[in-house]
Amino acid sequence: MKRLFFWGTILSGAAAAYLMYRRGESFGTIAQKAVSNPVGAFADELRTAL
Repeated sequence: MKRLFFWGTILSGAAAAYLMYRRGESFGTIAQKAVSNPVGAFADELRTAL
Protein backbone atom coordinates (compact mmCIF):
# COMPACT_ATOMS: atom_id res chain seq x y z
CA MET A 1 0.00 0.00 0.00
CA LYS A 2 2.83 2.40 0.82
CA ARG A 3 4.46 1.63 -2.51
CA LEU A 4 1.22 2.38 -4.37
CA PHE A 5 0.86 5.72 -2.56
CA PHE A 6 4.49 6.60 -3.30
CA TRP A 7 4.24 5.86 -7.02
CA GLY A 8 0.86 7.56 -7.26
CA THR A 9 2.38 10.70 -5.77
CA ILE A 10 5.35 10.56 -8.14
CA LEU A 11 3.13 10.05 -11.20
CA SER A 12 0.70 12.81 -10.26
CA GLY A 13 3.59 15.24 -9.74
CA ALA A 14 5.07 14.33 -13.11
CA ALA A 15 1.71 14.69 -14.85
CA ALA A 16 1.10 18.06 -13.19
CA ALA A 17 4.58 19.25 -14.19
CA TYR A 18 3.94 18.19 -17.79
CA LEU A 19 0.59 19.98 -17.91
CA MET A 20 2.11 23.14 -16.44
CA TYR A 21 4.94 22.94 -18.97
CA ARG A 22 2.45 22.65 -21.82
CA ARG A 23 0.61 25.69 -20.46
CA GLY A 24 3.82 27.75 -20.47
CA GLU A 25 4.63 28.04 -16.76
CA SER A 26 8.22 28.81 -15.78
CA PHE A 27 10.39 25.96 -14.55
CA GLY A 28 10.71 27.55 -11.10
CA THR A 29 6.95 27.63 -10.66
CA ILE A 30 6.61 24.09 -11.94
CA ALA A 31 9.24 22.80 -9.52
CA GLN A 32 7.78 24.68 -6.56
CA LYS A 33 4.22 23.46 -7.11
CA ALA A 34 5.05 19.90 -8.16
CA VAL A 35 7.46 19.26 -5.28
CA SER A 36 5.51 20.93 -2.48
CA ASN A 37 2.10 19.39 -3.27
CA PRO A 38 2.11 17.03 -6.27
CA VAL A 39 -1.42 15.69 -5.84
CA GLY A 40 -2.92 19.15 -5.30
CA ALA A 41 -1.01 20.56 -8.27
CA PHE A 42 -2.32 17.73 -10.44
CA ALA A 43 -5.89 18.37 -9.26
CA ASP A 44 -5.52 22.09 -10.04
CA GLU A 45 -4.16 21.33 -13.49
CA LEU A 46 -7.07 18.98 -14.22
CA ARG A 47 -9.53 21.68 -13.16
CA THR A 48 -7.74 24.19 -15.39
CA ALA A 49 -7.70 21.80 -18.35
CA LEU A 50 -11.40 21.06 -18.09
